[in-house]
Amino acid sequence: MGGPCKWDSKLPKIIQGGMSAGVSGWELAREVSSNGQLGVVAGTALGTTLIRRLNNGDLGGELRDSLAEFPDQKIADKIKNDYFIKGGKSGEQRYQNTLSTKFKTQNNTISLKDKNLENLIVAANFVEVNLAKKGHNNPVGINYLHKIRWPLLPSIYGAMLAGVDFILIGAGFAAELPKVIENLSIRERATTLLQNINYSFIFNPNTISNTPKNLEAPKFLAIVSNHLGARAVSNADGFIFENYIAGGHNPPAREKELTEKGEPNYGIKDEMNYPLLESFLNRNAKINGLVQPYWLAGGYANKLNEALKKGAEGIQVGTPFAFCQESRIKPTLKQEVLERISNDNANVYTDPRASPTGFPFKVLQIPGTISSKDIYNSRKRHCDLGYLNQFYVENGIIKTRCPADNIKNYIRNGGKVEDTEGRKCICNALISTIGLGYPEEPPIVTAGSDLSTVKTLSKEKRNYTSKNVIDYILK
Repeated sequence: MGGPCKWDSKLPKIIQGGMSAGVSGWELAREVSSNGQLGVVAGTALGTTLIRRLNNGDLGGELRDSLAEFPDQKIADKIKNDYFIKGGKSGEQRYQNTLSTKFKTQNNTISLKDKNLENLIVAANFVEVNLAKKGHNNPVGINYLHKIRWPLLPSIYGAMLAGVDFILIGAGFAAELPKVIENLSIRERATTLLQNINYSFIFNPNTISNTPKNLEAPKFLAIVSNHLGARAVSNADGFIFENYIAGGHNPPAREKELTEKGEPNYGIKDEMNYPLLESFLNRNAKINGLVQPYWLAGGYANKLNEALKKGAEGIQVGTPFAFCQESRIKPTLKQEVLERISNDNANVYTDPRASPTGFPFKVLQIPGTISSKDIYNSRKRHCDLGYLNQFYVENGIIKTRCPADNIKNYIRNGGKVEDTEGRKCICNALISTIGLGYPEEPPIVTAGSDLSTVKTLSKEKRNYTSKNVIDYILK
């Protein structure tokens, strides 16, 4: 972005984790930012969740009000006309499908065939950030997974149109992000490379009407596991170092052998080397003029002072916010989780097979969810959302497959049967977790290994709020 990163004098002590597929919605992010910390919305599957919330009737009217502020009103009107159901759909009625994720290629570039889907993605990200920023003047961030590449560029542009202040990206090394942000901020096309097939996704912001020629460039925080990750994304404005006890996706362990419980065997090689980190940051500051603050994550909710002593600006906290009042986890499911945590009857398993990404994924073992073997085995395997699809080239044609899909389909598309073992459709499962799934789709609950802060908060007040979390951390 053309020079040293300039930071405001006051940086947040707390970054609220951007728990994906809607757990961290605008309601939670707005409340956290209103209380002086960095609220973060989840940027995954926002097109799908916008459709389904409009199908449910948008009872408070916030979604339609926000769409009324979207720069391209033709796009906004089409979305409302296509998906809004006055009073909400009936109980038996199915949600409308997200538009087809088919792709076209030209000169080693990939773009969505369906322009309406691209427009929906831009508008959905705009809406989520726009609503999170209302009622206060503090920064707001959005979190993406680098593994989910195909909607990334229009998603970022939609968030930027709404004035997002921070873009947080993990599950991969997004070294191209500074150039992407720079291009989008001046309404130029942006690209992101899929290295395994040597094709680049491309997005042209000029296809959205009435957008500003110049947008404020948000800061890019790379979510990585340790000092080695920082070297891989050396041009980030700052870092969030998320260790392997954090919830959601975790980095692969350096040790390939699993533990006796079948979990990744994390060890000393996976830990942060702070002297090497300091040396790298000092060198980057001297050579490139970059000032790169960082935050620590993964079990730090009660260790803010420890993080500050290690040189961090503060901490990122996910799990305690995931189960607060303002998160979108279904209330009945949330209450069962809190009951189990309070009674020391909650077990978090780091599943090396669950995620189609190939990254380990933490799963809270809860009856009635896809963590149950019986429920996992009884679910009919299929892939209808496609966020975690793998891309490959066959006879010069771009195709996709997912190891959590129907096994015959996956093998027919060139996949190996061993890759399907234990894979879970976390796209559908996470959307079910926030109450927007189909009845036949079981939810999945992810959480960090350290549940002690949640236990303390829920014992003091079972339905605790995001402000209770902030007050607990800062006490």
